[in-house]
Amino acid sequence: MPTRQQIEQAMHTHFDAWNAKDRSRWEANFAPDIVFEDPVGGPTKIGLEAVKLSWDNSFKDGQIWHIEPVLMQICSDQAACHVRSTGMINGEKIVIEGIEVYTIDEAGKVAYIRTWFTPPEGMMLDPYFMGAHAAD
Repeated sequence: MPTRQQIEQAMHTHFDAWNAKDRSRWEANFAPDIVFEDPVGGPTKIGLEAVKLSWDNSFKDGQIWHIEPVLMQICSDQAACHVRSTGMINGEKIVIEGIEVYTIDEAGKVAYIRTWFTPPEGMMLDPYFMGAHAAD
């Protein structure tokens, strides 16, 4: 079981490295067998290759994203967050409010992520995130 300090550090690193566009630090924060349900209902993505592809598909075509933990609660080995994601897509500002749950392993690495959010009306998520469920 990770300590509260390990969980807080993993979460701080996740948000801080992302917002600083520090890809190597962000990627190093994940367990080798990380599982992403991002979003829940889309395809499950597993492993460090999924980490790289999540970064690539989030920032492609000039997209910019800033993620802010509005509220975080830590229980056991998990952190549940209300996350505000602010992005620029095709020159248009997008704000997405979501719920995200992170599981941190004994090494203090992010081992599992589940996210729930609804894109703004008329906006389609990148196919990497939605896979075969894009029409659902």
